[in-house]
Amino acid sequence: MAKLTCTVPIPQTPQELEQAIRYYTTNDLSENELFYRWQAIRDASLEQQMPEPEMVEIAGDDSY
Repeated sequence: MAKLTCTVPIPQTPQELEQAIRYYTTNDLSENELFYRWQAIRDASLEQQMPEPEMVEIAGDDSY
């Protein structure tokens, strides 16, 4: 049995990730390419840097 290989670049920026998602959802992909593209999108999503949440000051919070 031949080993299947498919090289799909992993998106590095949020814009590339959006493009990859758009491509994934709008094209009729074969089973293997579908899986490899899904995996690249998943890996890129997990690697995205999320900004630290800002602390919101609540009025009267210091009185408690």
